[in-house]
Amino acid sequence: MVFRCDLCRIEVPDEHVLADHTKGKRHQALLNARERFEISQNSSIYISRIKPEHDENILKDYFSRFGQIKNCFIDKEKHTYAIVEYENIDSANKCLEHSDEHKLNDGSRLKVKQRNHHEFKSKRMLISEQEFLNINKEKEIEQHAIMVQKLNNQLTIDEQAETIVEQEKITDELFKMREEFFKELEIMFIKYFPEAKLCLTGSMANSLATNLSDMDIVLILNDTYIEAQHLSSSNNSGESMNIDENSYSNDIDMNQNKFKRNASDESSNHSLSPPLQPKSCSVDDLLQMSITDRLDYIRRLLRSYAAYVCHVQRIAQARCPVVRFCHKQQKFFCELSINNHLAVANTDLIRYFLAFEPKLRPLLYTIRLWLKQKDLLGKGHRFNTYTIFWMIVCTLQLDNQQLPNVQTLTECATHKRQYGPWNCSVPDISQIQRNILNVSIENMLHNFFLFYSTFNANQYELSPWSGKLECKTSNTISFSIFDPFEHNHNLTSNISQSNWLKFQEECSLVNQILDECSRKRQHKSWGLSLILTRKSLPKQNFIHEQQQQYHHTQSIHTIELNFSNQINEEQFEKTIQFILKDILLFEQINYEIIRKKRPASSLIIENTNVTPNSLAEQLDETLSSKRRRIDDDEYTLTPIKDIPYSKEKIYFQVIYRTWQDRRKLKRHIDDENKNLSMFDREKLISNKLKEGNNHHLETPIYLSIEIKLLPTTIDENHNKANIRLELQTNEHHQLFADLSHFLNLYLPKMLEI
Repeated sequence: MVFRCDLCRIEVPDEHVLADHTKGKRHQALLNARERFEISQNSSIYISRIKPEHDENILKDYFSRFGQIKNCFIDKEKHTYAIVEYENIDSANKCLEHSDEHKLNDGSRLKVKQRNHHEFKSKRMLISEQEFLNINKEKEIEQHAIMVQKLNNQLTIDEQAETIVEQEKITDELFKMREEFFKELEIMFIKYFPEAKLCLTGSMANSLATNLSDMDIVLILNDTYIEAQHLSSSNNSGESMNIDENSYSNDIDMNQNKFKRNASDESSNHSLSPPLQPKSCSVDDLLQMSITDRLDYIRRLLRSYAAYVCHVQRIAQARCPVVRFCHKQQKFFCELSINNHLAVANTDLIRYFLAFEPKLRPLLYTIRLWLKQKDLLGKGHRFNTYTIFWMIVCTLQLDNQQLPNVQTLTECATHKRQYGPWNCSVPDISQIQRNILNVSIENMLHNFFLFYSTFNANQYELSPWSGKLECKTSNTISFSIFDPFEHNHNLTSNISQSNWLKFQEECSLVNQILDECSRKRQHKSWGLSLILTRKSLPKQNFIHEQQQQYHHTQSIHTIELNFSNQINEEQFEKTIQFILKDILLFEQINYEIIRKKRPASSLIIENTNVTPNSLAEQLDETLSSKRRRIDDDEYTLTPIKDIPYSKEKIYFQVIYRTWQDRRKLKRHIDDENKNLSMFDREKLISNKLKEGNNHHLETPIYLSIEIKLLPTTIDENHNKANIRLELQTNEHHQLFADLSHFLNLYLPKMLEI
């Protein structure tokens, strides 16, 4: 008989060895660590309704009235909750007894409750995601350098995309090893459930996998449909995030993004109990169990009988509960769900689309690698492969109906599949009738980045089922694209606002690169090699040239205006446009004019060393400096009928320096025309400046204007507005700075603030 110490996670042969173990230093140290961990939980409070302007100092300043604070942590992704830990339990209880709502000095009302309690674990179940990805980091960087060389040797962007597929796809050797592991699992499950079927789903099943892809498996026991769980908002907000990832001490690294699991998802550990062995169980009995018991049974099967399986855990607090485990030798992760018919149907649907349009595969590999380089792919509030695929499909459905909508495909299917309320019928691949234009991968990529760089996520949402733009029904999520079969499931509900805005900005930068450098150039980087940069590479490896640096601070300027009275947004925008166009003689133009006239960036045109290090630095210095600061402002983007996907901004070209020498002319005009109104006088001054040769610019200044009214709080009796100026070209920085400074003083006077 084997005895187990669940605290230390070891097994011993008899009671005497177990008794000696409990007196040892390791066991005693863990007892003390568990005590500190429990005290830490009892001394902490959970705070919600956090606003973006709140920081740790504000929270510490307010909550220190209840006692001395030991630590304060604010959620860095959505910035919606915080955890404050006091030096003792009495301070936390005092805060909880005070009220469940607390009002800060700025009028914000915070909700406070007791922090969730989780079971102490002496060792985390899984390695961190960063550790997992860093296993072959050096090899991956070396392969990236080789890929950049290969990309620059190709003749077209289509050939570059195919090269990315060959470089990124899972190797035949690894795929064969995973296939053999899948067959071993299949044999094991059929032994216990003879009527069951084990299905491979996801990227591994559709030839979209990389060497780091997970293996998604579905155990189909029968035709019973298991509805997806609807989790409460508290679980989604991250209240339990990383709290269960315990170490030997009560110090928890909340800032590191790890593979997460709910502490309640670990089976009950009865101290010093022997390991449980799975008992015989029928399919009906298994499906009648609770979710946790059902996953526990599968987990025990894997632990006891599956070869090369380690780190087995059940994740019950998920939309689709799974058992997650790792392969000991190959170091890849598997997720196994039960009766997940929708996943199987989705895999068949993706396989159909890939057969219908083979170019979807290089499109997905290219966009996925690009997102990975921009830190927008992976766990947490980022994109995943499944979401990217349907985003690509939607753009092709909307672009001259290059792909059919899913609803049409279900109607054409001969074999009908209905799971719960969802029609999941998929036509046979032999039924494919291709009737689409022969569009290049380059055009498809360009349309993808152009579409999403200007997509108005506040007004529209996407649906592969209908293949159309739908009017948005919810304002809670920035970007929405719904599952092709499960129509009420938003695939991007996890993506944070900051990551969505960053994604849009990166898309607009790719558009600029493809416009400027989409043709092969001898001994120079071009095309896709310019967009696939690695920002994570060490800065000291980059080549710096001081004269090539682009100053971001000179390209953007924000004017803040405060009004004592209520203002009308539409009238305010008209007044601003009147001042700029009629008084200062700015000429309003279309965005396409700026895009065509914008000169190619000098850093891209000059010879480059084709290495990932130099390429990343050169592109960062050239383009990333133009990025909008997405953490401060929000943007409204909308498709316009006349010019598809153009931005809802006001673009101007400035030909005359009407902001200079105004004071000198004003004195002269006031003496001659004393009865002129303020606006007429300012118009006259600008026209006088226009007539002079000294105020004409040979090369216009291209800039954009964004106007944003800020919401007011209850305690404020005035309105606020921000006017954001952005230089659109890589020249005239000093003139733009002078103009911005002038408008910062001039507009409040003209608006009589």
